[in-house]
Amino acid sequence: MNKENHLLTEVMCAFWFDQNQNSWDSTYFGKFFELIESEGYNEKEEQKNFQIQFELKSNDLQNPGAKSDELPPKMVFRNKEKNYAIILTANFISFHKLAPYESWEKMLEEQIIPGLEKYFQMRLGKGLLQVQMLYLNNYAFPTDTNFSDHFHFLPLMDKLEIGTEKSINFISQYELEPNLLSQIRLHTLPDNNQNKGVFLECSCLSFNKSQSEDWKTLAQQAHDTNNKIFNIITK
Repeated sequence: MNKENHLLTEVMCAFWFDQNQNSWDSTYFGKFFELIESEGYNEKEEQKNFQIQFELKSNDLQNPGAKSDELPPKMVFRNKEKNYAIILTANFISFHKLAPYESWEKMLEEQIIPGLEKYFQMRLGKGLLQVQMLYLNNYAFPTDTNFSDHFHFLPLMDKLEIGTEKSINFISQYELEPNLLSQIRLHTLPDNNQNKGVFLECSCLSFNKSQSEDWKTLAQQAHDTNNKIFNIITK
């Protein structure tokens, strides 16, 4: 990455596996914690997630039906000294590096490889489906600048010579190759007196369509593609 790495708020690399090839129950949280505690992950926190679905009926649009489903719990393991985190749930594991982010090579060698070795040690991780690489970043720009001054993919609204740019909400997906999907999300944050804030999410999914690629190949592909896109869209 040739941008200012320290500005990245968070970098994530996530792995999904085939549920039909992996057993799972809540005891794996404790087993994994025992394996990674010596690596400095001395904090854990359970997160329960819910999915809410709304159903609109043609004869009663004023009272949509809704149902809530509890999703499998997640466990977050934290290494506060290195600003590392690992999230674990059924058929999924993700590695997170909070600022300052130094390099992909360091994250790979110091966090992802040791973490996955312990994950595989529990006989999990069969049937890799996809790998995702994600950059999250927050920006604070002077209020008298336009967002297009900082991002290549936005229209040059100053050419209108009327009005003042106040906010933006952008999301787009791109199919790059048969097994690569990229997504860019950008939206404004609440302003303060001197700056206007922007949140950027740049991610790439690498799918194991042939079921023949190993995790390192897919992770490297997802990283390299995502890194290239990030450097293209940001000025």
